[in-house]
Amino acid sequence: MRRFVLLMVGLWPIAIVTIALAQAAAAPQPEDPIAKGVIYGTVVDQDGQPAKELGLTAQPLGVALGAILPVTKTDQNGKFRFTGIPWWGRYTVFAADEDAGYSQYSTGLNDPQSTKEVTLSPEQPEAEFNLFLPPKAGFLKIHLTNQKTGETISAMQVVATSSDNPKGFLFSITCSSTRPILIPPDKSVLLHVTSRGFREWAKSAGSGMHLRMQSGDSLTLDVELDPSD
Repeated sequence: MRRFVLLMVGLWPIAIVTIALAQAAAAPQPEDPIAKGVIYGTVVDQDGQPAKELGLTAQPLGVALGAILPVTKTDQNGKFRFTGIPWWGRYTVFAADEDAGYSQYSTGLNDPQSTKEVTLSPEQPEAEFNLFLPPKAGFLKIHLTNQKTGETISAMQVVATSSDNPKGFLFSITCSSTRPILIPPDKSVLLHVTSRGFREWAKSAGSGMHLRMQSGDSLTLDVELDPSD
């Protein structure tokens, strides 16, 4: 069965994710009434074992985006198959399964220069794409409270930049404060935490709070925000 996912979702409380990608600005991309592309393959994890029941997304490359992206899951043998892809062109496939520690902003398309790709065309409507998973992200949980009252703050915005290049934007997420944030593994990150109606977290204000997480690690931060009024 074909399933699709929106690249960006603007309905609360689903997280809004802004990602720095080397692509053109978003624009409508109509379906090709003739295209019925297929991408298939196998996904293996860092230990060389089949990645079971893992969410995947097929991403067009080198084109403006403003459309629904195909999604699927691997089976018990790590095999997957995207069917009925409605556009010809270049594609990559990445893991998009936050429960498993993978997302576009933390582990997918981090290095567009070395991204593996396949091409779908009328002459070649099917292509094989075998994926070796990168290290999974670190899981950051933020316990967000009002500094004056101690009450839980329900929503937050988290912005991350590279500490090696403070202007190197990584991602921005607006989401529920109960949602784990996936941190790119083995990278030095500068984190900013805030929420509407509050000043930025004192420890992240300015240049940001330095954070480095190993693949698969879990960390909880107690964050108190001072009301801005």
